Amino acid sequence: MTMWYGALIIGAPGSGKSTFTAGLSDCYTQLKRDFMTINLDPANHITPYHTDAGIQELITVDDAMDRLGLGPNGALRYCMQTLSANAQWLMNKIRAKKGKYLLIDCPGQLELYRSEGEMEKLIRVLESNGVRLCAVHLTDSLYCPDPASFVSVVMSTLSSMVALEMPQINVLSKADLFNEAEMPFDLDFYTKLPDITKLVDVLDEHPLLARYQKLNSAIGEVIQDMGLVSFTPLNIQSKADLARLICTIDKANGFQLIDKDIRDIVLQ
Repeated sequence: MTMWYGALIIGAPGSGKSTFTAGLSDCYTQLKRDFMTINLDPANHITPYHTDAGIQELITVDDAMDRLGLGPNGALRYCMQTLSANAQWLMNKIRAKKGKYLLIDCPGQLELYRSEGEMEKLIRVLESNGVRLCAVHLTDSLYCPDPASFVSVVMSTLSSMVALEMPQINVLSKADLFNEAEMPFDLDFYTKLPDITKLVDVLDEHPLLARYQKLNSAIGEVIQDMGLVSFTPLNIQSKADLARLICTIDKANGFQLIDKDIRDIVLQ
């Protein structure tokens, strides 16, 4: 069976998924690695990278809204349900680029990544056809100054890890905009999350959130007990950051080829 390897790039809207996909595309082009970019966001018509295949060839959010009278979220779900029902269409696109490394840029709405949701079903079909993917979940570092928002995105990250049941690398994007002077903790704390209860303690000090102390504590215990979430910082302008992520993704999805140029950058 022919095998394909690649990255499934997920995360909340605005977290930098398309920019990250473009950054990887530039790196692979320079490294002369054969790759294929796939845009699965039916609402994203303009991408900062060349698209080899896209869901817009099958259906768009505007189509679903016009024909079915749906709102934006309902139309997005309908588009992803349509894609899931036509997964072989996507496989045919992939087979036409035999042996290419896959970069799959996905929509950001969290409800698409629940257990037995549209993305989970699509992933299972791809896996059954020889596609080996690693999820790369991007979280915007601009959430770090607000402990409540950051705990929320950590929970959404954990949710996708549990629901998708596949290797997942969590990335703290826009790390170059991280300003430690504005943060309760340094960057190392947010990437390693050694003790989530410290963030919960900050929540309890907030006058509007203190009443939810027991709930905050329970959420912190869930994150801490699972022990699955940590982040890799990413400055998209840093070749070293991109090279380290490429190596990590390749190891996670089983792709064994590690380009000498990437290894040299990592070891610098």
